[in-house]
Amino acid sequence: MFNKKEYKKIKTEIPESVKILAATKTKPAEDITEAINLGVKIIGENYVQEAEEKYEKLKDLFKEKRVSFHLIGHLQTNKIKEAVRIFDCIETVDSERLAEKINKICNDLDKNIDIMIEINFEESQKSGITIEEIDSLIKKIKTFQNLNLIGFMAIPGIGKEKECFEKMKELKEKYNIKELSMGMSSDYKTAIGNGATIIRLGTILFGGR
Repeated sequence: MFNKKEYKKIKTEIPESVKILAATKTKPAEDITEAINLGVKIIGENYVQEAEEKYEKLKDLFKEKRVSFHLIGHLQTNKIKEAVRIFDCIETVDSERLAEKINKICNDLDKNIDIMIEINFEESQKSGITIEEIDSLIKKIKTFQNLNLIGFMAIPGIGKEKECFEKMKELKEKYNIKELSMGMSSDYKTAIGNGATIIRLGTILFGGR
């Protein structure tokens, strides 16, 4: 069930410029519908297959309410076509190879798509690129006509949230990038304090999974 009271409380506490992404992994279409009808404009899913099932039920509502559908989980190469078809933004681009494949599918489907680069500050994390790799990836993305790079995304390690957010703020300024997708239910206030423009909220809005 969508927590209407908590959503309204958060909306009054955060700057108007900060967008709430409702992270809806494992949550039914009914809960997502309620969130959208209460004003949520960005829905985020982690897995393409689960997202496809919900998209078929919700695509008309997405269009009517002008909701943006984001992939916030790792994208496997064998799921790119399905992802490009249903999502408006892929937040987890983490290699030149993945960007190239997304662009090719977009070209085949005559579609442009927003993307973000996922940045990895933890060696143990499997997805995301290092700070040293950003220049090269941005240059490559700029050669692809169907990709619109709008921002950076990060998932900080436990206990490393503040450090991660501060680095992300520096990168946003360095690359003059529009969006910073960072901060979740437990740390979104710290993220906003460091320039987050999109906060990804799941548990605080929907309860535990």
